Amino acid sequence: MVSLLDLSLLEVAALYRKKEASPVEVVTKTFERLQKLEPQLNAFITTMEEAALTRARQSEKRFLQNESLHLLEGIPYSAKDLFYKKDSLTTCASRILKDFMPGYSATVLTKLYQSGAILIGKNNMLEFAYGVVHPDYGQTNNPWDVSKTSGGSSSGSVAAVASGVGYFSLGSDTGGSIRIPASYCGAVGLKPTRGLVSTYGVFPLSWSLDHAGPITRTATDAAAVLSTIAGFDPKDPHSQKGSISAFDMGSFGTSVAPKRVGVLPDHKLKTLEPDVQKVYEKTLNTVRGLGWELVEFEVQDWDRTEEIVLNVLLPEAAHIHQKWIHRKEDYAEMTYRQIESGMKKKAIDYLNGLRDLRRYTEAVSTLFKSVDVILTPTVAFPAPAEDPEIGSEEMDEMMFTGPFNISGHPAVSLNMGFTRNGLPVGMQLVGQHFGDMELLQIAYRLEQTRETKLPPVLERFQQKNE
Repeated sequence: MVSLLDLSLLEVAALYRKKEASPVEVVTKTFERLQKLEPQLNAFITTMEEAALTRARQSEKRFLQNESLHLLEGIPYSAKDLFYKKDSLTTCASRILKDFMPGYSATVLTKLYQSGAILIGKNNMLEFAYGVVHPDYGQTNNPWDVSKTSGGSSSGSVAAVASGVGYFSLGSDTGGSIRIPASYCGAVGLKPTRGLVSTYGVFPLSWSLDHAGPITRTATDAAAVLSTIAGFDPKDPHSQKGSISAFDMGSFGTSVAPKRVGVLPDHKLKTLEPDVQKVYEKTLNTVRGLGWELVEFEVQDWDRTEEIVLNVLLPEAAHIHQKWIHRKEDYAEMTYRQIESGMKKKAIDYLNGLRDLRRYTEAVSTLFKSVDVILTPTVAFPAPAEDPEIGSEEMDEMMFTGPFNISGHPAVSLNMGFTRNGLPVGMQLVGQHFGDMELLQIAYRLEQTRETKLPPVLERFQQKNE
């Protein structure tokens, strides 16, 4: 029998409305699983059991009174520990902010509170989302194999969702920080269109590249969460006024089918590990079987992705952290070295990076005149033992994800297979600006073609990792 915790968000929402499950029951079971798995996963920095149970009891009363309620009412979720929660610890997994209690909440947390969703805790992450584990907090481990990393920087968020501790989480993505761990852990990770989801109250890494988005178990769940957290926010100077199509649970996935799918030429895929290559080829065959045409594409400066990202990210991150530059010993060593690198960047490099960002955005947007969606692997390899360093030549994590932080197009990673050793492998779909809902419907179509795989339920986790 499948546990309540391993159902999708929408399945649990339906059970609530049939009164076949209650928010108190689900939240209680969620914390029971969290306590069993957390010593091995290290996915949370702060848990909020008492407050969550209070919210669950309030939610249960509303269901019993047959009130018309939001789709996310009573649904437990978590958030990466850089989303501000008023009067609650928000550490960014850093020693610098180990006692920080913001005086206001992030816009997206406020929206979720108003929807009736229940925050169960704040997730572990790479320090300041900068690609490095701070030794005070430690690595988050992969629920499919705890000898591997869950990926970063939204590490705890993805590990929690993939192991059935909460039905969704919020992450941030500057070069792939939602999509990369989603690939490693077999989850769905969406980087929305730049500016679609407010980053007000989200500690920044690089304001030009940062995105906030949902991590879920299915594309449909991601659409349900996105429809709640999206929207223009006057408090966020980077917010855009473009809109997305509404989420319709009844017709989702039935009306959108791409005719032309953009794929990279073979010479751009030489770094794929064999197991990832096999999953990619199988996905291409699936796409052909659906009657979708494969169209090769190339984008000028694709091979300069890392250079462009770092020309923008390093100086912006250095600007954010300059007030703490005297606190070298409080940072993880590599985080501090990256901040120092940003301090040394020339103004001309930064300005060239911003110019390249605009040109790259136009180039990718033009590409969508000849294709309806883009398909790539999410990462060239499955989960490694530790998170690779930013700029690592041996293991370039953001080879396929980084281009779309530059261009700001929506991109989603979904599980499409496994390695011979049972590690998840994700594929990435990319859509047009503000075509996020259509993109998720295409992802849903692909999900329906794969073999049914549940998240790593408690029994499997214990059997494999003990």
